[in-house]
Amino acid sequence: MTETYDIFISYSNKDRQLVHEYAKFLEDYGYKVWYDVKGLYGGAKFAGEIADAIEASKLFVFFSSENSNKSEWTKGEIFLAQKYNKQILPVRIDDSEYEKSVMIVLLPLQYIVCKNGVYDESLAELQSAISRFIGEPDKKNLSSKNNEKPKRRWVKQSLWFSGFLSLFFAFFMMVVSGEYMINVSLSLFSMTITAFLCFLACLYIVRLDKYWDERSMTINIIYLLGMTFFLSYSIMAFGLCYISYEIFSLNYPSIICAAISIYALIRLMNYKKVGYILLWICVFLFSVGSYWWLMHSIIAPIVIAVVGAICMLLLTTILKQKHNGTSMWSKLS
Repeated sequence: MTETYDIFISYSNKDRQLVHEYAKFLEDYGYKVWYDVKGLYGGAKFAGEIADAIEASKLFVFFSSENSNKSEWTKGEIFLAQKYNKQILPVRIDDSEYEKSVMIVLLPLQYIVCKNGVYDESLAELQSAISRFIGEPDKKNLSSKNNEKPKRRWVKQSLWFSGFLSLFFAFFMMVVSGEYMINVSLSLFSMTITAFLCFLACLYIVRLDKYWDERSMTINIIYLLGMTFFLSYSIMAFGLCYISYEIFSLNYPSIICAAISIYALIRLMNYKKVGYILLWICVFLFSVGSYWWLMHSIIAPIVIAVVGAICMLLLTTILKQKHNGTSMWSKLS
């Protein structure tokens, strides 16, 4: 076997999401890492490849957890690493004790603790420990990896979804606003411009947003949904302003609220908690403002307040769901 590695990572497939985030960090740092990317190496068919990879690695990193300590495969990998006289670094991701049969190998070894998800501190501690064992990575590996363009997830599907949302909300806002009953030509023009600009905004998010692959796809869908909703609302409401000054004076506060909502959504998707706070403020502003916009109707503010609060609570729940070992909520600053 001619190919060599800096690090072999041993772990349970049940801890895959969390461990893969650590492995990706080490790869991005410049180390050449071998790990079971797709969870396929669980049978005798791949035993030879695993053995070759362990033999060809400088350091054996064992992610110790309740799952990995119960695994016969990780136990075998540890024994093989010992047979090849590999340096072993245990990384404890929970409080589980080592499996009894490997205690004699692992107990004397210094370990590091990376519990409760993936954070900057745990990543730095792991990198520091590895550099003490095998030094800094070869910068040639890092530069060649940086030149690779990563493949973004679900691009085509997201663009089709964005196109549908853009057309749907542009048409929906035209019907709800009643603009087509006042001026058909202006209404159709506004709808076309609205759909086009909404799709351009979604195209930027899907193609160029640097956090696209860090967020879960559920949150990315919410981002596209919220962006098309508030942007279509703003543009169609702005189109109404050309009809008369009275309509403009009635609609400009809602346009401002929608613009704030767009800004808040962007900040939230860039991991800024201020965006989350602003969205709650916008729910309040839309609720209060609807009383004035809809000629002092008390039913509309109640409905908007309830629907807005439910949407925000659902968003909060989704933000707190874990993705790759951590939640977006825990990363907000």
